[in-house]
Formats: sequence, structure tokens, C-alpha cells
Amino acid sequence: MNILLDILKNVDFVHVLWIFVIAFVIHEVEEWNITEFERRNFVNVPATVTKPNALIWIGFVCTLAFMWCAAATLPGNPVIAAYVFLPAIALVIGNAFQHIFWTYYFKQYAPGIVTAVFLLIPLGSYAVVKAVQQGYAPLWYAAVLIVLIAVPFTHAVRAGNKMTTMIQGIYNLGDWISKRL
Repeated sequence: MNILLDILKNVDFVHVLWIFVIAFVIHEVEEWNITEFERRNFVNVPATVTKPNALIWIGFVCTLAFMWCAAATLPGNPVIAAYVFLPAIALVIGNAFQHIFWTYYFKQYAPGIVTAVFLLIPLGSYAVVKAVQQGYAPLWYAAVLIVLIAVPFTHAVRAGNKMTTMIQGIYNLGDWISKRL
């Protein structure tokens, strides 16, 4: 891990954001079979929870991540990049903590846990710390991001073995997109 940190120290902030996006895509690929996990573990799963809808969502959210990062970084100003893209990182870290909770709660591999623990949480945390240390975002902004991390995690903990409304919404969006393709 120290080698990775030494490498990242020499990478400018904007490129760290792009590395995070790549890590996020790898995370989404690890979730290719998450529907089976959700159907096996959650109760009252809606009919829209299907593998095709999950795969559509994965494609959609990966595209969104690239577009969000591009919108944040194309102006060439790391301050703008920090303010625009750090909320996305916080939401992803919140999802990473959901995977940790599900692995613990269901006592089995939750698709996405490996990349959540070894890529998303460390890289996302590093990006936030780097933004603050380099003066691209104030500490209060980083502290506010904790709310964006807490929301999906809290939803998962409160829901227990019920699928959260956020995840149901993801599948509904996947269903909506698939019907229009």
C-alpha cells in the first residue's frame, strides 16, 4: 500500500480523479452478478430487479461517472474539479460502505466488496485529503461530504434485509432505459 501512496503522491489531483473513475468502473464490473445476490438476500424484491436492468444501470452509471469527471476537469481548474467531483466520490464511498455492511450482515461475498475496500475507499479518501491539503477544497467542504457518505450507508443499515428505495430506483431506471433502447 505504501508503494501505491508513493506513486499517487506524484500524480496531480485531476489525474487522481480520473484514476478514481477507472477504479469505479472496475467496481461496477465486479457487480456484474449483483442481481443474484440481491434476489437471494433481500425480501420483497420488485419485478424490475433483473440482470438486464442491472447491466443497463452499470453501463449508464459508468458513462455518467466519465461525463461527471469530464465536466469537473475539462475547465482545467482543480478547484472547480474538487467542488464538482468530490460529491460523486462521496456517494461512491457511501456505496462502498454498503458493500461492507452487506458482507457482514449476510455473512457472504457481496459483489463489489473487493473493489470497495481495496480501491474505492482508499482512492476516494486520498482524493478528498489531497484536495484539502492542496487547497482545492476547504476542510468544511470535506466535512459536508460525510453526509453524502452516510446517506446510502444509513439506508442500507436501516433496511437490513429489505432492498433500499435507492437500489429499487436504480433498477427502475435500468428498466426505463431498457424499454427505450
